[in-house]
Amino acid sequence: MLDAMRQNAQSWGVKIVFGVIIVVFVFWGVGKFGNDTASVVAYVDDRPILVKEYEKTFEESLRMVHNQNPNVTDKELAEGGFRWQVFSQMLTQTMLAAQAAKLNLSVSDAELRREIARVPAFAGEDGKFDAKRYEELLKANGLNPAEFETDMRQNLTLEKLGSYLALPAQVTEAEARSLYDFSREQAVIEYIPFTSDAFSQGITPTEEAIKAFYDASGDKFKTPAQIKVDYLDLSPQTLAKPDEITDQDMEAYYKANPKAFERPESVEVRHLLVMLPPDASADEVKAAEKRMAELAERLRKGEDFASLLPKNPTQGDNLMGEDYAWLSRGALPKEFKSFEDAAFGLEKGKVSDPLRTTVGLHVLEIREKRPAGVAPLADVKDEVRGILAEERAADRLAKVMDAVQDKIVAGVELAKAAEEEGLAIGQTPLFSKDMPPANLKIAPQGLETLFALTQGETTDTPLTTEDGFLLAKVVEVKPASVAPLADVKDRIVAELVEKQALATAKEKAEAAATEMKTPEGLAKVLAEYKDKITLSQPFTRQGFIPGLGMVPPLVKVAFEQKSKDWQPQVFSVSDGYVLARPEKRIEPDPAAWNADKDKWMQSLLQSKQSELFRAYLTTIQEQAKIEMVNVDILGPRPGGDAAAAQ
Repeated sequence: MLDAMRQNAQSWGVKIVFGVIIVVFVFWGVGKFGNDTASVVAYVDDRPILVKEYEKTFEESLRMVHNQNPNVTDKELAEGGFRWQVFSQMLTQTMLAAQAAKLNLSVSDAELRREIARVPAFAGEDGKFDAKRYEELLKANGLNPAEFETDMRQNLTLEKLGSYLALPAQVTEAEARSLYDFSREQAVIEYIPFTSDAFSQGITPTEEAIKAFYDASGDKFKTPAQIKVDYLDLSPQTLAKPDEITDQDMEAYYKANPKAFERPESVEVRHLLVMLPPDASADEVKAAEKRMAELAERLRKGEDFASLLPKNPTQGDNLMGEDYAWLSRGALPKEFKSFEDAAFGLEKGKVSDPLRTTVGLHVLEIREKRPAGVAPLADVKDEVRGILAEERAADRLAKVMDAVQDKIVAGVELAKAAEEEGLAIGQTPLFSKDMPPANLKIAPQGLETLFALTQGETTDTPLTTEDGFLLAKVVEVKPASVAPLADVKDRIVAELVEKQALATAKEKAEAAATEMKTPEGLAKVLAEYKDKITLSQPFTRQGFIPGLGMVPPLVKVAFEQKSKDWQPQVFSVSDGYVLARPEKRIEPDPAAWNADKDKWMQSLLQSKQSELFRAYLTTIQEQAKIEMVNVDILGPRPGGDAAAAQ
């Protein structure tokens, strides 16, 4: 709850503390197991972690996980040791609270009031703290002010501890520049591809091989249990009746809520782009500028935008385009400030001269401009109509749901009950528990309920969805089964062909690599594959090479190998194998460093602060005395018996 309400907090003290607590779930060996009262889960240096506090924290954590990852099931969380993760977090928080007390760190009432007043969720329409809204919002989330303020005070204290521990961290410009150069440096390679596609022709697996693959891979062809349901979606969206909203209704709402329709300054822009690396030579830049200037002039003369683009984007000499889209002021990263400035500086209907960004040269055309301010009612009429219709639908949702449910309890079929209330029934295709239809928007618990029903059975209570509730009847059940060989034969053939083609590609690449070890062999291979030798696009140390995918071993060679010789090893890539050699390294743009220096220094400082905090946290964890009391509450421990024996 607190994290959600303080989502805009910027203090690095609290980010360090909670970042480490959340990420570093250390399941260390614990002390003795006691037989204390059932009200305690464990003692940490004689401080108790109470069962009721643990269960409350667990339920809040579970709710947050489901909100962020609706598809994860409680079973998956349990198998992953989620209850132990929550316990580990509480252990860490208890230890840190004890350390804060030793350092005499505390939060005064005045500090607490100031921080609560800064929470955006508690602000009224005037942007200032609203006490009534504060109490209502806490009540809606099952909290009272005393509980919330206790949690808030504890977290602010931990924030102070994080800030205190981070004080020794220092960063020099030289350190940040070194990290920047290392991260932003690029490399280019030359490579010969040996793709599986090139060797797949003529491969025909035998019937015996197909059958053997099928028999050995039965689990791969299992079809999970599936169901088909008739469903009634009850939500403000489905019950809304926009036609009942009058012009007077919309005008009244619009006048009462002007802030809801404020719009930033925007322009409708389209652009052409020719890609240029940061280290492009003066001649390359000059040629690109000439080309883009010619395209700009053709646009000014009224030529069709699409006609200027290559029919095949992969053969367009790095030219691409994006059709009209609305761009808001401040929406682009600062690396594209020149683009944004040009877009907002152009008059409506005008075309820009070529302009440079970090990715290349652009030509912009502006179709429409929209000033900042409240959008006219005419522009947002449909939006207002929808809001009002859904608000009215929300008011009658419970009444409609009760009416339908009463009919079902009385023995009326779901479809008939819906029809009598003037509602439409939907039907899903067959689906598995792992892949429910997106339009159901049903929580994992609801799916468990649906798959527990037999054919012809209807849910006895509404199931919760993202927007409302769902009543459903299972109309077809298809049990789990293994697909017949005939149904998966084409898939097996494709896999066998791919496997054999990859083996042939590897064999050819290895043979070429062996031959290239002599000068004569090198000349022969380069002559044989001269039409396939490819120069890569620039790439960084992150491991991804355009056109080849993630190839960390090859990236390492490109940045560490000093010579430009062809490498003796064969590299596995996304669609086969390659032989490669380093071509060049591209130093980062000094101008970009000057623009981003503060950001990189701040990032490195934060990293050092986190390292200090991690080291401190490890120390207090190693020194802590932990006595488990009710370990069964935590369920299976990650790592099983091995972990418990540590």
